[in-house]
Amino acid sequence: MNSANRNTVWASIVAEELYRSGVRTVCISPGSRSTPLVIAFAEMRDRFPDLQLLVHIDERSSSFFALGLAKVQRAPVALLCTSGTAAANYYPAIIEAYYSRIPLVVLTADRPPEMRDCGSGQTIDQINIYGKYVRYFFEVGTPEILGLRLRYLRSLVSRSVSMALGKGDDPAGAVHLNFPFPDPMPPIPVPEDIPDDLELSSPEAVFGNPSGGAYSQVITGMRSLGMDAIATIANQIISHPKGVLVVGVYDSPPEFLESVRHLARATGYPLLIEATGASRHNEIGHYDSFLRSANFCNTHVPQMVIRFGAMPTSKSYLVWLQKHINCQQIVVGSTNSDPTHGITQSLNVHPVNFCEQLAYYLENYAQPMWQDKQWRLDFELAESITEDVINKSLVTIDELFDGKVYAELAELLPAHTYIYVASSTPIRDLDTFFHSDRPITVLANRGANGIDGTLSSALGAAWGCDRPMVLICGDLAFYHDLNGLLAAKKYPISLTVILLNNDGGGIFDLLPISQFENTFEEFFGTSHALDFAPIVSAYDCEHILIRDWRDFRNSVTNSLNSQGTQVLEIKSDRKRNKELHFAIWDRVIESCDRQFMPPH
Repeated sequence: MNSANRNTVWASIVAEELYRSGVRTVCISPGSRSTPLVIAFAEMRDRFPDLQLLVHIDERSSSFFALGLAKVQRAPVALLCTSGTAAANYYPAIIEAYYSRIPLVVLTADRPPEMRDCGSGQTIDQINIYGKYVRYFFEVGTPEILGLRLRYLRSLVSRSVSMALGKGDDPAGAVHLNFPFPDPMPPIPVPEDIPDDLELSSPEAVFGNPSGGAYSQVITGMRSLGMDAIATIANQIISHPKGVLVVGVYDSPPEFLESVRHLARATGYPLLIEATGASRHNEIGHYDSFLRSANFCNTHVPQMVIRFGAMPTSKSYLVWLQKHINCQQIVVGSTNSDPTHGITQSLNVHPVNFCEQLAYYLENYAQPMWQDKQWRLDFELAESITEDVINKSLVTIDELFDGKVYAELAELLPAHTYIYVASSTPIRDLDTFFHSDRPITVLANRGANGIDGTLSSALGAAWGCDRPMVLICGDLAFYHDLNGLLAAKKYPISLTVILLNNDGGGIFDLLPISQFENTFEEFFGTSHALDFAPIVSAYDCEHILIRDWRDFRNSVTNSLNSQGTQVLEIKSDRKRNKELHFAIWDRVIESCDRQFMPPH
């Protein structure tokens, strides 16, 4: 412990308690007011080399880097910045962490109370600056070297990490601790600042938990339903054999895929899986395309939907549910996740427990022969028809079409690769065109669905894992977070970036607004005509302009086997992309409409 003055003692305890509570990475942005905590973390790293300190000049990039890292490692990551608007730059990532349930521990330095609201420089009101988007906020107070205050500090820090991890009453997310520090900021000795007998008078405050663990610990179990509740849900399923299991946007826990497949067999329901939810091999993954068929939707009316994770990205799935709004929905693991405002039961329960409990009950207590096998066979047939139409369509496309990128990647990427996919068009095209028979994990910032920080999130995830990482993003998402590339230059991060550059907001070309040509391009298309090559090179990353599909396959393979960050840029035409998208969907609709004609 650095005992130069009260600031250094205070900060030393914070750093130590964060480490004892499981924090192994701190993303730091430079500034003066946070000096005591920076020094404390640096000294902590000298004692514990597994503590990683990463410096990011841009706070927004830093926060999204931390978010991607926390997402992939499923562990808390700390953020540290100075006072003033530096803290405000964390806000978008904190919002994403709130909705995606990502554990972040946000440490903001501040002026002491007497220096606030009086014209003092680099000072804003930081109290509750993030509003409801943090799971917990506390104004820590100025350092006082008293046994009770130091014990309170240890307890506060360790409890905050537990809350960030979702071990309290709320799900995981960001917590915010605001630290006002008076002068001096550096570890300058201040006579009589530290009592001589502190170790003897308050050993718990100085040394923490004798076991070496967190000072205040929260221990949680996995929530499960009682047998009566399981029986009630099972009887609903038996009474409604035409149902579906749906996995939406979801950072699913271990063993989830095996357990939800077990439940699918027990219910007889088709299992619809979004690309960001779980592996879709041998399940229903093309539902966004075949649910565009009016005949299929009209002849297949769901009686029951059991969904895990957030609402799927698919608009056609949403429209299908809205069309049949009297369908009973059960949402597992979320208490506020139904934009259709249908008849919904929300279950605050561990998904693996729920699947296994319900499957066991149906297999052992339900009467045989209640399943509607034709219902599931129809979904499997629609899946097969759609897959065949899409594959045959893509074979005939030789030009650089965004949709074909994902089909090519499905063939190229080795097992256990991570894909980080941007919002807007990329995540939708991934859902439509990426179908791999190998286990591939898809990550995305789909809490708030923004394009902010996409590049930094992928870099953070790539830095924090030992598997190949591929980022797929559009040109606007890439441009929006160019500062994030500094991390690739500063730290040894291996990342393959597939930059889909159609010079503007391609998603809007697929929406009805594109019909209004007099205003569309200026306000929605937003062409920028940027040359990304010199920008990428400025950050010591490799830029490769893709010329054709052979070039693409070779470049992806080489990048996955290389160190560092490579940006593979594919230039395409937005209007041509639109034509090809709708041509494929029209073929799917025609084929499914013909197969699923309503009875006369």
